[in-house]
Amino acid sequence: MTAQGTPLTRFRRAIDSRSVLLAELAAREAGRLPLEDALALLELYARHDDPKLEAATVRWLGRLITEQRPTLADVQLAVAALVSLQERPEQPQPVLRSLLRRTATSAT
Repeated sequence: MTAQGTPLTRFRRAIDSRSVLLAELAAREAGRLPLEDALALLELYARHDDPKLEAATVRWLGRLITEQRPTLADVQLAVAALVSLQERPEQPQPVLRSLLRRTATSAT
């Protein structure tokens, strides 16, 4: 660990400072991000209109389905919220965070 903290700590600081480059570097170093942190990266990509957003969104949705096994209705809700994130990146997407919490408890 460096004086700046763990890769995940540096990632979260980069998200807070809205730095795509620093967030990506820390994410690579951290390895597999928790889904909630990966969602924060999607939101950062959306705010910056980053071309990586589409592929990252599809990967995130795949992880949500694989790791948390949501219902089909929850998958539909997630897709709608992810589309909304792409279309209106300035608007927060609390439905995705709520969905993560709900599916995390049902997946255990």
